[in-house]
Amino acid sequence: MGVNVASRVNMGTLIHSVQETLENSIESISLINSDLKVLAINAKIQAARAGTVGAGFSVVADEMDKLSSHTVAIIDSLSGNVKSAVQSLIGLESQTRGRRLSQMASTCIDLVDRNLYERSCNVRWWATDSTLVAALAEPDDKTLQFASERLGMLLESYTVYFDLVLCDLNGTILCNSRPDQYRCTGQNVGQYEWFKQAVKSSSGSEYGFEGPLKTDLAQGQNILVYSCGVRAGGHARGKLLGVFGVMFNWDGLGLEVLHQAEVALSKETENQVEAFLCRPDGTVVSPVNTEGRAKKIALPALDEISPDGFKEQKERGKSISLTGTAVSQGFKTYKTGWIAVITENVGKR
Repeated sequence: MGVNVASRVNMGTLIHSVQETLENSIESISLINSDLKVLAINAKIQAARAGTVGAGFSVVADEMDKLSSHTVAIIDSLSGNVKSAVQSLIGLESQTRGRRLSQMASTCIDLVDRNLYERSCNVRWWATDSTLVAALAEPDDKTLQFASERLGMLLESYTVYFDLVLCDLNGTILCNSRPDQYRCTGQNVGQYEWFKQAVKSSSGSEYGFEGPLKTDLAQGQNILVYSCGVRAGGHARGKLLGVFGVMFNWDGLGLEVLHQAEVALSKETENQVEAFLCRPDGTVVSPVNTEGRAKKIALPALDEISPDGFKEQKERGKSISLTGTAVSQGFKTYKTGWIAVITENVGKR
């Protein structure tokens, strides 16, 4: 039978509670023993004053003194054993908690990879739509209006996107899925990597990507943009006619995954828990820095990470933080290459 959540939640608290109880008990025994030793000394003094009559008291005093000395030895041994046992339990608790953070980090990055794999599939599949192909082959008001309506229908079922756009080879947006909400028709996106990558692609099986980023295309929302070339006849090797791009709601996935991880882990501890998704150089991709600057965090070096995927930082022999990490393993043909990092500041809330 596995360890239930309640056991994991209370493990650290129970360890420190037991430690405090034992230390208080040992201290109480020590105080009692000190009183006993004082009584033994007083008994010896009184026995000496009483002379022959006090000989019996002297025997009792000697036994009390022996008992006191024996108790001191037991207290010293118990104190040492308790300290050693508590340290072992604290170490075990840290390992258990570290593995838990690493497992949750793995879950986070796996959810992201699986979800974004679908985005890469969507953009490549939708780029073959005959409506989009026709609009780029003969761009006029009728074909572009029809393409816009078609893109709008797609978003009725896929609410994870802010907008879908269709561009010519110069990067000019010819139509989009939500023209009433995002008035981007006529804007040029030729400077963006997602557009450049799609233009450079050699077949419809390839896709472009950029993000997270903020642009006017989604009114300043954090987005990931996936793109694919639209080709003649919808064929993978057909002549490139233009570029199709999807504006994915990144906060709706990235922040939500991290938030749920933090909520779940916070229920198991009184310590502060923080979760991040970042690139291999430590640049954070979620949560996105609201000031527009690339935030970086210090990632544990490979030789600092245990086989179970976590790092324990100590100060003066005491654990002060645990960091669980998980590198993207990818899902099917997709791999972000990002790293999920979850840190628990031990003893700090």
